[in-house]
Amino acid sequence: MKILIAEDAMTSRIVLEEWVTSWGYEPIAVPDGQVGWEILTQEETELPRLALLDWMMPNMDGLELCQRIKNTEKLPFIYVILLTSKNSKEDIVTGLDAGADDFLSKPVQPEELRSRLNVGNRILGYQQKLLELDEEKNKFLGMAAHDLRNPLSSIMGFSQLLLNTPLDEASRKEFLGIIHQVSQEMLITVNDLLDISVIESGKFDLRIHDANLNDLIRYRVRLNCRNAQQKEMSIEMDLPKPDLVFTFDQERIGQVLDNLISNAIKYAPPKTQVQVSLKTVGDYAEVSVTDEGPGIAPDKQHRLFGTFAKLGSKPTGGEKSTGLGLAIVKKIVETHGGQVGLDSQVGKGCRFFIRLPLSVATSLKA
Repeated sequence: MKILIAEDAMTSRIVLEEWVTSWGYEPIAVPDGQVGWEILTQEETELPRLALLDWMMPNMDGLELCQRIKNTEKLPFIYVILLTSKNSKEDIVTGLDAGADDFLSKPVQPEELRSRLNVGNRILGYQQKLLELDEEKNKFLGMAAHDLRNPLSSIMGFSQLLLNTPLDEASRKEFLGIIHQVSQEMLITVNDLLDISVIESGKFDLRIHDANLNDLIRYRVRLNCRNAQQKEMSIEMDLPKPDLVFTFDQERIGQVLDNLISNAIKYAPPKTQVQVSLKTVGDYAEVSVTDEGPGIAPDKQHRLFGTFAKLGSKPTGGEKSTGLGLAIVKKIVETHGGQVGLDSQVGKGCRFFIRLPLSVATSLKA
């Protein structure tokens, strides 16, 4: 990381350069604040994110340079440490008002300086994390607006036709069917957005109790059969006997199964087969959903479980996708203490699997 050192005393400047270089920093040393300011305002230059500024310097002192750094919006956040012999309360207040983040009394001791720089690095890390979260929030809002705008336009357009245009009964029924379908798609989008919001907020609680995983799989497969039939697809199950009964959140794991099964139907070609299987692997119950779709290239697989992950594959039946489903799957399974994974080769389909811990298994039903 680059660090700006503004110190008019040559000996002190050389010593500071040697210290920070030995700690892995890349120093930019200048004799006064004016030269430092010129460096910071150069375009197309990677700016230092740490600054050691001597308070008393000719041309422009460290206090004025600090004020300029903090009051210039186009500059990134720079952690400023003022080096000074001043130690009165009035001087400290003046430095804080100028935007200084820390102070070091001269003569500077190397271990104290190193510790203060470590603090600055931690603050920069927190600030970078906040920037990333803000960017993610903006992306979240942008995706939500984009995914809801088109269906809302469709609802508005078809409802306006129903209100203002004489239509025969067949056309009215068709338009009402479109409005109903688009509304369902919007509800899925809103539910996904709400789920990911709750999960990311850290307020995601599980309601766990004894449940039969075999029965849950049978039920969720049955719910998805209609969508499969519309694409002339079949869903086959391979379930163990006796049934697996243990403690988990039945509603949330049902949501996981829905995501995996519906994704397999969505991205696989018509007239193919989806396989849903359950087995024990060590101390885990493993559910896998295998399709005969196009597969996913190895260099893209790590992005699949990210928020808003869309890798370019198109649903084969014109279905919609928010890019949130697998991120929700990952969060739910990991909150259970489980694992998610993927086996896939391009042109040979995908096998998504989840593993849930059986450490709290309670019984087996024959």
